[in-house]
Amino acid sequence: MDVKRISHRNLGRDDRCIGDHGREARFPFLDENVVSFLQSVPMSDKVDFNLPRGEGEKLLLRDVARLLGCAASSRLPKRAIQFGSRIAKLEGSSKELASDICDRLQHKP
Repeated sequence: MDVKRISHRNLGRDDRCIGDHGREARFPFLDENVVSFLQSVPMSDKVDFNLPRGEGEKLLLRDVARLLGCAASSRLPKRAIQFGSRIAKLEGSSKELASDICDRLQHKP
């Protein structure tokens, strides 16, 4: 379900957050081949809710991070970009929608 609504719910907001810092967003995990592969993997190989937060979700990514030598990062809890960056608090809006257009991005003649 999240994959079907991600462009409306998340990507616009995330793009604004990243663009505010003069960067362009890249989403390699949204590549069609990656999404197709991950949809074919059984849920039990991707998540284990019996494990504590920071271990039980995103199992495949956490395993790869450990293999690449990022053991400490592999144990961190998942954090959404808008909360990690604190952009919603900076803009003073907790009711921002992904379809909203940031005032700073409006063209002013």
